Amino acid sequence: MGEETVAPNIQQARKRHRARHQKSRLGCFPCKSRRVKCDEARPVCGSCSSRGEPCSFPEPPATSDRTPWERPRFRHRGAGSSHIHDSQPFLKPLEICASWSASIPTPVNDHSLNMDNLLSMQFFHLHTAQMMSLNPQRSMVWRRVIPDLAASHPYLMHLLLALGGIHMIAEHTRQRRGERDAVDLLVVMDHHQRGLQGFREEVARISNANAEAVYAGSLLLVAFAYASLQVPELNPFATTLYQQPPGPICKLHLSWLHLVRGVSTVIRDQWPALKASRMRPMVLHFHGEEYWDDLPFVSSLSNLSHCSPRFLLFAQGTCQAIADLRASCDAIQSPDSNGLRLTPGFSPASSDWAGDAPSGAIDILETVYSRVVAVLECSIREWGSPDDSHIQANLEEAAVHSWPNLVSDDFIALVDMDEPEDLGWGLSLVILAHYYVVNTLMDCWFLASFKEEILKIQTAVSNLHNAQLSQLMMWPVKVATT
Repeated sequence: MGEETVAPNIQQARKRHRARHQKSRLGCFPCKSRRVKCDEARPVCGSCSSRGEPCSFPEPPATSDRTPWERPRFRHRGAGSSHIHDSQPFLKPLEICASWSASIPTPVNDHSLNMDNLLSMQFFHLHTAQMMSLNPQRSMVWRRVIPDLAASHPYLMHLLLALGGIHMIAEHTRQRRGERDAVDLLVVMDHHQRGLQGFREEVARISNANAEAVYAGSLLLVAFAYASLQVPELNPFATTLYQQPPGPICKLHLSWLHLVRGVSTVIRDQWPALKASRMRPMVLHFHGEEYWDDLPFVSSLSNLSHCSPRFLLFAQGTCQAIADLRASCDAIQSPDSNGLRLTPGFSPASSDWAGDAPSGAIDILETVYSRVVAVLECSIREWGSPDDSHIQANLEEAAVHSWPNLVSDDFIALVDMDEPEDLGWGLSLVILAHYYVVNTLMDCWFLASFKEEILKIQTAVSNLHNAQLSQLMMWPVKVATT
C-alpha cells in the first residue's frame, strides 16, 4: 500500500520537473506578455512570425567574453511604433552588423555611423521587412532569408541598411516635414553606393552559385529606387500635394525607372536556380498569366462600396482613358490633323519613331489596366463585397506594379528627353502618368510618392498650354487624389 501511494507522487514530481525544464527562459517579450512558450528562434520567433507581430528579446547576461557590440544599450531616436521597446536592443541585427562593420572603412564619424547602422538595422527588421509583402511566404523571405544572405554578403548588408535607413527617413519626412530625427542621409547613401558597387561586381560573374544573392540584391535596389522618390534630397523636383512649383518645364526625376528596368534583367538566365532557391516565393506567384488574361475588360464594376473609392473610379474610367489616349496618339501620327503635332526636326530619331513609342506604350497600358480590372472582378467573385485588403492581396499576386519591365526603351527615351519642348513628349508624360495610377492603387510604403509624381506631371503638362493634353490628365489626377 505504501509503494502504491508513493509511485503516483514520484510520477507527478517527474512531470513537474519536465515542465520546468521545457519552460522558455530566454523567450521574447511578446510571448512572455502572453504567457506562452517561445521557441526562442531569432530574429523572429515562430509564434510572433505566425501572428505577423514585431518580436524582440531581452538582453542576455553580460559575460567577460562578450564584446561591447553584443550588448549595446541605446534609445530609439525615431518616431517608431508603440511595439518597439526603447530600452531593449534587437540582438540579431546587432550581431550581423558587428560581423562586417569592423572590416569596412567608414567615411564619416565612427560613432555616428555605428549608431545609424543599429537604427537602420532595427528599423528594417521591425518595420521595413514586415511591410514589403502581404503574402506570408514572400514576407518570410524579407524577414529571414534576405537578412541571412546579407550576413554572408557585405554588399547585401549595405543594401539592407540603405533600405531600412531610407524607409526610416521617408517615414519621418511623412510624419514631420522639416524635422528629421532619423538616420543620416549621407550614411544611407554611402551604404547604397557601396552596395551598388558590390552588386555590379556580382552581376558581372552571375552564376547558379550567386544567383540567389544577386536576386536579393536586385529586390533591395528596386525598393530603394522607389523609396528614393519620397526623399526631397534625392528627388530634386519633389513637391507636396498642395504646393506645386510654377515656372518653366523641368526635367522629371526618372532615374528610378532606369534602375528598376536594369536590375530586373540580370536574373533571367538564372530562372532554374532561383526556382530551387530560398528566393522561390519571390519569383513564383499563385496565379499564372493565363488566369488574368482570360477575363474580359469591362468599363464598370459593382459591389466595390466597401473599398477605397479610387478602385471604383479606376474601374469606371479605364476604357475611356485608353480610348482618349489612342485618339490623341492618332492625332500625332496624322499629317492632316489640327490637333497634336511633333515639332519639325524632332530628335532622337524621327517622328515615326516618336509616334510608334507612345502607341506601343498605350497597348501595354491597356494590358496592365485589364489586369487590374481582372483583379477587381476576381475579388468581387471571391468576397462579394471586397475591402482594400482583399484587393491589395490580389494586386500583389497579379504583379501589376511590374509594368516598368514591359514598356519599351524607346518610350523611356522619349519621356526622358534632355530638352523637353515637344507635344509628343507631353503626350508621353500623360501616358506615364496613367502608368503611375497603377502604383497609386497599391498600398505599399515604397510606392507612396506616386500621387505626388502624377501632380508633378500635371504641372509639366499644363506648362505646354495644350487643352487636349490637360484634359487627358484629369482622370489620372482624380484617381490619384481621391
